[in-house]
Amino acid sequence: MGSSRRANEIRRPVVVEFEAVGFAHVDGMEVLADLNLRLEPAESVALVGATGSGKSTLVSLLAGLVPPTSGEVRIDGRATTTLGPEGVSGSVGTVLQETFLFADTVRANLTLGHDVGDGELVAALDAAAASGFVAELDEGLDTVLGERGVTLSGGQRQRLAIARALLRRPAVLVLDDATSAVDPVIEAGILAVLRRPFDGDNQVDRPTLLVVAHRLATIRLADRVLFLDGGRIAASGTHDELLELDAYAALAHAYELASSDSTVGDQAGGYG
Repeated sequence: MGSSRRANEIRRPVVVEFEAVGFAHVDGMEVLADLNLRLEPAESVALVGATGSGKSTLVSLLAGLVPPTSGEVRIDGRATTTLGPEGVSGSVGTVLQETFLFADTVRANLTLGHDVGDGELVAALDAAAASGFVAELDEGLDTVLGERGVTLSGGQRQRLAIARALLRRPAVLVLDDATSAVDPVIEAGILAVLRRPFDGDNQVDRPTLLVVAHRLATIRLADRVLFLDGGRIAASGTHDELLELDAYAALAHAYELASSDSTVGDQAGGYG
């Protein structure tokens, strides 16, 4: 699309590295300590851990929202502190649990004023399992949404946010509990698509994917799981491998109980 995409000098796919990274609040409270992590090109990684384990801080560091207190975060060999906010935001797409949509058309919410071709829009919507419900809206892409997208379900809002992030063709895509309101079957389809190159005229490349997840079904889909505990990577491996650890098994059991007690605020008809 427009100039913001050309400004992204990071090649795809990329390696993401955290080298001896530490982070502490201004009051001195340590959140992350001597954290070493490497995400391989186009790898999909699930990040799990109890509340307060440092997941949100790790995401903020990768997104360049805060600098590390010590150590270095690198994308394609370049430190995030040298890339600057614009360089990092052009390389890392972050989708949060709570999404913001404007009181404007679906198209405007996706493109954010950039010149985007229909082929790119369709590819991103398909990848985010949003093309089906968008096609069913009264005016399709030109349907005006209510303030903050109140006319859509929570899952539909999240899927539009994922499509919007994909349109930027990020080298790294971070989903921070960004599919929590999406139907599990639809979510599995989205993650399966994100793990392979897209077909939409080759407009959307496969990113390196980091998913902060609380659903076992999501965690199982990842190439690798990182178990964060006390501000450190306690273990790395597949979900089945990590179940050998008592602390991880207890957390997985808690996730399973939480999932069985929750209801999903989404609607079917994602792929179309």
